[in-house]
Amino acid sequence: MKFSDYYLAPGVRKLSLFYGAALGLLVGFFVGWQIGVLAGAGTALVCSFAIPISAYLQDRPYEKIKQTLARPFLIDERVYFTVKDGTVKGFFILTPESIVLLSLDRGNHRLELSRVDVRCITCEDGVAVSVFLNEKQFVRVISGGSEEICEILRENGWNVNG
Repeated sequence: MKFSDYYLAPGVRKLSLFYGAALGLLVGFFVGWQIGVLAGAGTALVCSFAIPISAYLQDRPYEKIKQTLARPFLIDERVYFTVKDGTVKGFFILTPESIVLLSLDRGNHRLELSRVDVRCITCEDGVAVSVFLNEKQFVRVISGGSEEICEILRENGWNVNG
């Protein structure tokens, strides 16, 4: 993603306005409304630059890893998924040949699963997708768009149940 994608995201504006309003109300309550308005506006302005810069810098190493993967990506979505240490935040990437899970925290977890590695995939209540590797091992992917993930997996010939 380009930096402009982070900067122009609607969530950045909402979060900046929230921080500005919260700080402005707090300062205005104790010092005076004029200073509260100035503090809130300043905070919103600073946050509108600081939030996209930090998000861009945080995702930059993973964007470099994504460039090494085979294109095209059928799905490239932020998710939570399970590993042996618990649940981690990362990316779910689907290419025509494989599923790639990249971790954003708690170590370098990178899991690449081909069609041969995956026994079946189940969709659970619109919040989670379970990728079964064998009878005892599975990876649970938690995402708000899990129904979309299951539909795209089904359309591309993966063994999806449910």
